[in-house]
Amino acid sequence: MRDRMGEAAVALAAAVIGLGVLPARARAEDQVVYINSSGGVLDDVNRKIHWDPFTQATGIKVVSSAPVDNAKLKAMVTNGNVEWDITEIDGGDFPRAVKEGLLAKLDRSKLPVDQLPKDALTDYGIWDGPYSAILTWNTEVFPLSGKHPTSLMDLWNQKDFPGPRCLWKGAVDNLELGALHAGVARDKVYPIDQDKAYQELDKIKKDVSVWWTTGAQSVQAVVNKDCVMGTTWNGRPYQLVVKDKAPLGVAWEGAILRSSWWVVPKGAKHFDNAMKLIAWMQDPQRQAEQAKLSGYAGGNNGTAALLPESVREYLATSPNHLAVSVIADDEWWAGNGPAAEKRFTSWVIAN
Repeated sequence: MRDRMGEAAVALAAAVIGLGVLPARARAEDQVVYINSSGGVLDDVNRKIHWDPFTQATGIKVVSSAPVDNAKLKAMVTNGNVEWDITEIDGGDFPRAVKEGLLAKLDRSKLPVDQLPKDALTDYGIWDGPYSAILTWNTEVFPLSGKHPTSLMDLWNQKDFPGPRCLWKGAVDNLELGALHAGVARDKVYPIDQDKAYQELDKIKKDVSVWWTTGAQSVQAVVNKDCVMGTTWNGRPYQLVVKDKAPLGVAWEGAILRSSWWVVPKGAKHFDNAMKLIAWMQDPQRQAEQAKLSGYAGGNNGTAALLPESVREYLATSPNHLAVSVIADDEWWAGNGPAAEKRFTSWVIAN
């Protein structure tokens, strides 16, 4: 009997200890958020500016993975085994993921809605890395002190700015630019009248010496004078000018703004932590530090005011840049992108 009582006491003590240990272990497991992104240098910037300080402030560990994988996102949600709490998703894939029911609704009450452009937030996503296709040119050819390009429409202006051009080898951006040059207003670009856009692109095709396929190529071709001007993504000239004092000027009139999005997969295991981290990344001061390092930042309206002019000049979300930019319509590209790209590829190789 005494032995049995001793065994019962030991069992009871273990149970009591267990009751204390298990919640503590669960709490430790809950102090994490899993984020999936494109990886690379921008992840290094996010780690330094956003993620590690978030952990220091909240105790919530940020575990990152890469690259973005839409097929994996769909498989995880479909199978009910969601590994990510947040994932980056490209603009063209974002509306498709919404329609397929792969994403959870964001908790807007946790976000600084009044500090964001109206296009930067939907029920299911928030801008991650807004970026713009802008014009860059070689300032040794067209010095800043003299007459130089001021608009993407100057790609067609051989009279004032003669020389070869460099354009992205894809329908994206080029169709919008063709429509703008045809006289379509910025807020009327979509749905894109592709026939009208190609009538304008036909006029410039003979002047294109480089169809670039990487961001690095877009600016290096201009520095090397393979072309005197061309389109590029805004962070590329920023990085070359800041690091190497490269002879590059930029113009924003007619820029095309796109963004990847931060989203929460449906069934995410740490939804509250995900919302906390997403909200943390909207802080304008941290976004300003992010912009100084990369030339890219989130969408907070207050970010630009915290930056010197030398950085604001290259930031897609500076208010004066947003005012002259076309905001890409992800819905249109999700529905029309594959066919548009096929037509563009045929057009490029045709005589």
